[in-house]
Amino acid sequence: MPRAALYIRTDPAGKTPSREEQEEACEAFAAQNGHDIVARYEDIGAPGTLLYHKPGLKEAIGNIKEEEDWEVLIVARPGCVSDDASAVHELVHKFSLYGNRLESPGRSWEEFFDAMKAYRRSMAGR
Repeated sequence: MPRAALYIRTDPAGKTPSREEQEEACEAFAAQNGHDIVARYEDIGAPGTLLYHKPGLKEAIGNIKEEEDWEVLIVARPGCVSDDASAVHELVHKFSLYGNRLESPGRSWEEFFDAMKAYRRSMAGR
């Protein structure tokens, strides 16, 4: 059973689902996919795009580098990580380097990873 963590982020502008909606979606996804939830990270009321300005997400990133308590970070949707696609791609790249995955009900790890590779290729061609 893969060990998983949940990440929930809400923003003051209401662009993300409520904390409760995200938690419900993440827990249902984990149960449906046989994940054992071992950690939870939250950034309630966290606007912006930068990954490291979100203490909960920063803690999750630190965990994959040092503790290795889980393999999968589950989010309700990609926009719950960041409003900016390049920031999401950065996180996916970082996870891929450490053998971790980002998953959500609407996007598999393979889809996150393929989008990140396409983004990196497009940036290299500039």
